[in-house]
Amino acid sequence: MEKSAFYGRWACQKMIESASSNLWDGHWACAVLSMARLLDEQLLPGGLEPLVRRNLDQIVEEKRNQGIYDEEGEPKIGFRPELLRLLIRNGGKDNSLGHDAIYASYMLDLIERSGIPATQELFDAMATMLQGFADSGPGYVTINGIHTIVQPGEVPEAENQPELAPSSVLELFHAFSRPERMERGDMQLGHLLTHGHAVVELKRALRAEALEEHGPVLEQSFFKRTALLAYANALEKEETEFASNAAAGARNPLEPSYWEEALADSRHGHYGKYAYSYLRLCRLAGFRPENFQSFSRILPPLA
Repeated sequence: MEKSAFYGRWACQKMIESASSNLWDGHWACAVLSMARLLDEQLLPGGLEPLVRRNLDQIVEEKRNQGIYDEEGEPKIGFRPELLRLLIRNGGKDNSLGHDAIYASYMLDLIERSGIPATQELFDAMATMLQGFADSGPGYVTINGIHTIVQPGEVPEAENQPELAPSSVLELFHAFSRPERMERGDMQLGHLLTHGHAVVELKRALRAEALEEHGPVLEQSFFKRTALLAYANALEKEETEFASNAAAGARNPLEPSYWEEALADSRHGHYGKYAYSYLRLCRLAGFRPENFQSFSRILPPLA
């Protein structure tokens, strides 16, 4: 567990430094936490641990922090409820592919599980990033090979959406169709998986703080993203869906080859995050993780 605590402290410091430099560098904190959780929760075969730890240590080494997390800093009382309230305040909108929910979910989970103290400095950094994502708008989607920002007013409102639960996130993910060229440009399917997983975990945190009535606000932001992607699909002229991936075979995070690929190019840490969200949701839903051909759509060959 000491190694997990090291990764947790590293992730806290990475979030603090990312808030003052580049919001997107928080991806590396989430990537490290995702792989640490895969090991701690024993979601992978034991024989894969050395490969996963190589991935972890490579990120920590290559994406070094400038400082060390100050656990003795001013403590933040009410870290979880105040961060949740910030999400609720900015909820109901499609905020940067759901990264506000994704970042918050990882850090709330860490603070709850690890015993690492939440400081005022960490809270301020998280608040800065979550607000930054809300201020930046919906983020782009790839349409006909071009990164395009679709304004929310262009997209029809989603109706009669199910309550988000582990099983419904997985079912939506497997059923959602998207041409390979689009996914290669922006990995939106993968973000549906991680965003949906984040909302599932955040709803648990809301219940713990007696804030569960706000769960639909977080779900609404997720369904705005799915509606936007369905709208974008109708504008896409390329209809070929993942033919090259089908020929190449499925990427399977339960196999060594997946983590060997991640060592060569982790796609901004997404190999770890996608694997954790998928395997964690399968466990929560009581599903045996089998459909790796579908999972492979989220990591198409780069152009």
